[in-house]
Amino acid sequence: MINTFNLIKNLALLFFVTISLGLPASEETNKVLCELEGNYSITYEDFRRNYFNEAVEIAKNVAVTTTQSIFFLNRAKETLNKDAWDKNKIDVTQYWAIDESTDDLLKLDYVIEPAPVWITQSDWNKEKKETGLLVTHFIENGVLHPNYPEYKVDVYRLSNEINWFTGKARINGDIWLKRVDGKRGKDPKIEILAKGDCEKQERKF
Repeated sequence: MINTFNLIKNLALLFFVTISLGLPASEETNKVLCELEGNYSITYEDFRRNYFNEAVEIAKNVAVTTTQSIFFLNRAKETLNKDAWDKNKIDVTQYWAIDESTDDLLKLDYVIEPAPVWITQSDWNKEKKETGLLVTHFIENGVLHPNYPEYKVDVYRLSNEINWFTGKARINGDIWLKRVDGKRGKDPKIEILAKGDCEKQERKF
């Protein structure tokens, strides 16, 4: 059963979140606005231990998101019944600033409304793909949560992606926290997923 008290407490603290990469501007900048819709889901139930352990072990190398890591993250979440998750609708606005000549990312700002309180400033990396850009924010496994030191991080990854050719974007992430005092049934696990369209792009297949 979902921990109702903690759930209400976390959903009551709703606020806008803006995270900027703060990269230098360019004279030839393509600014793209994307509007996404999706869900923020939370549970306090425990995942099946074997999949959970595998996912957390892979998350220790948080700077790399691989097919294997995503597989174990998803398998761990699938061990719970769907009704164990409390879903809440979110709207996300992404502001991409991209160098037109090199396709390099110059800046990314995004706002999530309402925002899960567990999202915070964190390290990030970027990947330029043939189809677009991927930016992943992460916190190392075992580190205390910057805003909630009573929790340590098992998994923290939040990825923004834009596709040149489809004109679509997405944000997805997983945040798994563990209480430092070891109290059972108090460990929040958050899933974030939203998709949507961007302003019309000139580039096509």
